Amino acid sequence: MIISRETGIVDLGHFETESGEVIDNLKLQYEYVGYKGQPLVVVCHALTGNHLTYGDDEHAGWWREIIDGGYLSINDYQFITFNVIGSPYGSSSRLNTPNFPEHLTMRDVAKANILGLKQFGYEKIDVLIGGSLGGMQTLEMLYDGSIEVKKAVILAATEKTSSYSRAFNEIARQVIHMNGQDGLSIARQLGFLTYRSSKDYESRFSADDVVSYQKYQGNKFKEVFNKDCYLTLLDVLDSHDIFRGRDDVEERLLQLETKVLTLGFADDLLYPDDQVRALGRFFKYHRHFYVPDNVGHDGFLLNFGDWAPNVYHFLKLYKFKAR
Repeated sequence: MIISRETGIVDLGHFETESGEVIDNLKLQYEYVGYKGQPLVVVCHALTGNHLTYGDDEHAGWWREIIDGGYLSINDYQFITFNVIGSPYGSSSRLNTPNFPEHLTMRDVAKANILGLKQFGYEKIDVLIGGSLGGMQTLEMLYDGSIEVKKAVILAATEKTSSYSRAFNEIARQVIHMNGQDGLSIARQLGFLTYRSSKDYESRFSADDVVSYQKYQGNKFKEVFNKDCYLTLLDVLDSHDIFRGRDDVEERLLQLETKVLTLGFADDLLYPDDQVRALGRFFKYHRHFYVPDNVGHDGFLLNFGDWAPNVYHFLKLYKFKAR
């Protein structure tokens, strides 16, 4: 058998957003990799990520180490990742779509993912997984319920965007509005302070080095990302609240047969472990793992040996007791 890998764009046609705005022909950039016919893993990426979960030999994807490391083995699964709408990496956004919606929400992103999966003919997801904004998409897709999900893994995400996160997001908006693309550098530097713990900074940098590091990360980011797309995605992030306008959340989620694993990371300033763990009350079958020694919120992108074995063992379990 030969591993298949392809990237491309799927056209989904007329798409109405939660606000009532319309994208005439929604486009989703995607990456597919794996063996056809194997159990399907749907990976949802985070705020400034992209669809390149696996990547290629020249440019490894952002979770390539998870897959090649055997935690989610390429020999056991097939993988698909959609680039979030509004992102600058190929899906419909302000960069490539005239009259792109002014208001985009997490529910729009989840709806687009589901439409993309159905367009490919998938009727069941074996593993639905995502961290941070990806975990929020995962939660919304579980609520939707139109595609069966056997197992789900939610990392560093909660039932709604935290007030702490929204406060930093608003500062980032103001900086970008005042300084344009240059403001994107400052917004990124600000974001890094919330993605990593103070312990991580103290262990890695001297007082002088940290200034250079922050500026380097900010300037690198403004060269590859677009300010208008970033503003769109901040709106998506801020919109996340599984309960917003709904009174049936617990009822719908508790009806699911999906086995759910949540992971919280030590010193996560944005989504503390206790709030991640609290998602378990929504699910009939739930397990939680606390990652005690990591870098903070960005732990789901780093130090895979600290937490990925727990994902591996969870996916191998076949017997679960309802709580």
